[in-house]
This record gives sequence, C-alpha cells and structure tokens, in this order.
Amino acid sequence: MEHNPLTPEEVACWAEWGCWIALSLTPFLYWVNGPAVSADQFVVRTILVVLALGMGIVLRLTKLMRKGRR
Repeated sequence: MEHNPLTPEEVACWAEWGCWIALSLTPFLYWVNGPAVSADQFVVRTILVVLALGMGIVLRLTKLMRKGRR
C-alpha cells in the first residue's frame, strides 16, 4: 500500500471544510449548551465563530485567486 502525503492545497481544502462545518454546527451547539453563563464564555464563543468564519473566507478567496492565476 502506497502512502501519498497531503499537498498544501489538500490541507487548505480540509481546513476550509472544517471551518464551514464548525459554523454550520454552531447553532446546534448553542442550543445544546444553552446561553452563555458568563461574559468570558460569550467572548470565547464569539471569537471562535469569528475565527471560523474569517478563516473560511480567507481560505476560499485564496483558492479562487490561485485558480485565477492558472
């Protein structure tokens, strides 16, 4: 069985997929966990959502820009 390492493009694709999955699960996780019980918890939740959204957008734009160069 041959082992092929992941290319940087594949890693970026999986990272983007993870960002969109995290965002899509956010409403469900908020429903399961309930409202934030402290200001710190609210800040951490908000930062995680913003990071997932920002990284998803950055990775998608990077992919589109690379595609445009080819």
